[in-house]
Amino acid sequence: MKLNINIFSKNKNLEEGFTITELLISIVILAVMVSLSIPSALRWIEKEQQNAYLRELISYLELLKKETRRWNGTCEVKTNSFAKNIYDPITRKRKSEKAFIVDCEGMDKNQKLRIARQVPLIGEKVFQETSQKNFNFTPKGYLSLPDNETSLVIIIGGRSKGRFYQRPKCIFMEAPIGLIKSGFYQSNYLFFSDRDGNRQNSGLRKQFCYAM
Repeated sequence: MKLNINIFSKNKNLEEGFTITELLISIVILAVMVSLSIPSALRWIEKEQQNAYLRELISYLELLKKETRRWNGTCEVKTNSFAKNIYDPITRKRKSEKAFIVDCEGMDKNQKLRIARQVPLIGEKVFQETSQKNFNFTPKGYLSLPDNETSLVIIIGGRSKGRFYQRPKCIFMEAPIGLIKSGFYQSNYLFFSDRDGNRQNSGLRKQFCYAM
């Protein structure tokens, strides 16, 4: 009787284990789940990069308004147009590029250097388009635009490895007060890796930037 019980217990333990077939099926299911989650994770990271750049851009424009008003100076802002980020052979990555070239007058040297160092950087996964090639901040912190334009519009999107349409983020400022509003641009843009990193787009309009 005791022998039969031991044999039964041993067989039961064997039945509770995993077979090779079951292990292989589990591995295949896990691999499929990982392959499906990776693109979603990458897309999320790219969106966060765009959001981070948008916050940095708004902060920088507010800085220009504040410092020109504080120092009674002027700052000329030029869009730094480029197609691709420069490749760095040492790090084997593409460098982040300055969004603007900024030249300020009527301020001390240290303040000019601070403004120049804080220009937002555009990474290889982000693109920007600006409605004006050049714009200025006057001594009272006002926004001045060329050709009697009344608003500055900037859109921010992604340079993804895939190709898909999406609404980019946007901000707009109305001259002369320069109040900044942000939202989504109500036109779909093709997001893909070979987009120009930064350029002027005179067709941008503030009425298509719906504030959040």
